[in-house]
Amino acid sequence: MALLNRILSALLALALLLGGLLAATEIVLAQLGQPSWLVPHRQWSGWLNAQTWDTAVVRAILVGVVLLGLLLLVPALRRGKPSTVALAAREGSTATRVSASRRGVEKTLAAAARRTEGISSATADVRRRSVRVKARTATRSKPDLQQQLSTAVSARLDELGLSGALRPRVTLSKEGR
Repeated sequence: MALLNRILSALLALALLLGGLLAATEIVLAQLGQPSWLVPHRQWSGWLNAQTWDTAVVRAILVGVVLLGLLLLVPALRRGKPSTVALAAREGSTATRVSASRRGVEKTLAAAARRTEGISSATADVRRRSVRVKARTATRSKPDLQQQLSTAVSARLDELGLSGALRPRVTLSKEGR
């Protein structure tokens, strides 16, 4: 979501910048007594003076602006992926909090999946409450490969102390698909 927020912010900033530049240009042209460049401000001001709060067009524009604002607010308020994952405290160390980077946990889980015999590649994606591991195999000759893969990922989560915090979801696919 961070990428979506950045794109939306950049587009909104660009639109506001261009709108501000256009407004400033139109104001300068009007003060110099020159004809308008893009916005026919005399016609627009006449039309705007004729409108009231009860006009359907004004209400529709206001509803549209409110909906646009809410639409922009939804991705801004949505929680993104955590940058760190809290690890379980070791026995006897109650005052120490330890965390690992999300990317570090993803790399170690992907490496644990790749160490499973028959797995050619693996990726991991850590979210707030779950971790998704996608692995690929060249052949599915082993019937219990999915179980071995799930066991390897769960064991690595146990070693990190994340077995209760993150729910593993392991998928296995054949290469070429």
